[in-house]
Amino acid sequence: MLTKRKRTPSKYIVYALQLYFSGLSLRRTSQQLSCFIKRNHISIWKWIQYYKPMKILQKRRKVSEFIIDETLLKIGNQYAWIWVEAGPKQIK
Repeated sequence: MLTKRKRTPSKYIVYALQLYFSGLSLRRTSQQLSCFIKRNHISIWKWIQYYKPMKILQKRRKVSEFIIDETLLKIGNQYAWIWVEAGPKQIK
């Protein structure tokens, strides 16, 4: 008797790809995904190969300018510098 193979729902595949491309390793992505569905790191690697997400990466915009603000604070009897980045301008 043949058993029907259970396919992974697309929402979990998209979530796994998002985790991987946000900087997690394949094994870490697999561990994070295990809260919802059990898949190993090889499955995630195969999804990356199948869906070819390089097309997504080509749509990135180049950052032409960063605006940074600096402030000197006195904390007790010591001074500390704080730098804050304020929304980069992007070109298409």
